[in-house]
Amino acid sequence: MRLARHPSAHGSSLAPGRPPDRTVCIVAILRDEAWFIDEWLAYHRIIGADHFVLYDDDPRRSLRDLVAPHARYTSVVDWFRRGDRLSGRNRQTKAYTDALSGIAGSFEWVAFIDGDEYIVLRKHADLHAFLAEFSQVGAVSLQWHGFGHNGFYADPPGLVTSSLTRRRREPGRLAKSITRVAAIRRIRSAHYCDLKRGFRWVDPNGRQFEDALYPGKTDVAHINHYMARSFQRWMRKAERGDVAFNSANLPAKDRWKTHEEGWLRSFIEVIAKDWNEHVDEYMVQYEPAILSHLRSIGIELAERHSA
Repeated sequence: MRLARHPSAHGSSLAPGRPPDRTVCIVAILRDEAWFIDEWLAYHRIIGADHFVLYDDDPRRSLRDLVAPHARYTSVVDWFRRGDRLSGRNRQTKAYTDALSGIAGSFEWVAFIDGDEYIVLRKHADLHAFLAEFSQVGAVSLQWHGFGHNGFYADPPGLVTSSLTRRRREPGRLAKSITRVAAIRRIRSAHYCDLKRGFRWVDPNGRQFEDALYPGKTDVAHINHYMARSFQRWMRKAERGDVAFNSANLPAKDRWKTHEEGWLRSFIEVIAKDWNEHVDEYMVQYEPAILSHLRSIGIELAERHSA
């Protein structure tokens, strides 16, 4: 959600004089996320993310200005100015590779996620406690739980994590990974990294990771994917484009993403059909902490205006 800011206020969840922790860094490439970035940063900060490397892929507004109240734990790269000049599969994996050669490479763990994805911990207080259980592991992959539009035509007036509480009953087979930086051989995709020899790849239960689902696979941790935050927001994706693909080599199965009719058909046949079938209110408990954190850095909840 968009929030009213008070530039004179300042604050941080770090105690004065405490050195920055180098355990967990979250890397994201962002486009058209202005309404939601404050909540996303605050939530992940609350659950233990030490730093964020944000790749600004939207020339229409400055992400650096938007996240200024979060400056103590964020770094911003103006990606729309140079993303196409580097070699690589697509703008997304290029950004991730660039991050590893910079700030993110100095952390113990890195998570490559999107602005509509939230890491959810069901059994641990924070990411540090969760990752401490994987001392001999190279990567932990968390399955997606896909959330629908919950009947919202326009973006919900409250926090995403409080307003969107209906999802698909079963998790999807796709996952996002938290990977040990020292274990990364190369970034295969937005979902997985190829690991160096000798490192294990597991799910949150410590089992060897496989795409196949089993009962309890998401009981410890998973990703909430709020990919349809409202009908209008879903339809904006036709204009926004997809950083995971280059238009020149777009797979045939994803050609529908290049035109508005494809997005409308997908909404009717997929999102509206079964992405709102199960009530999951687990994330509502974080609302007071999210709002408190935002107030501590000079941001107050306000009525949203048109973006």
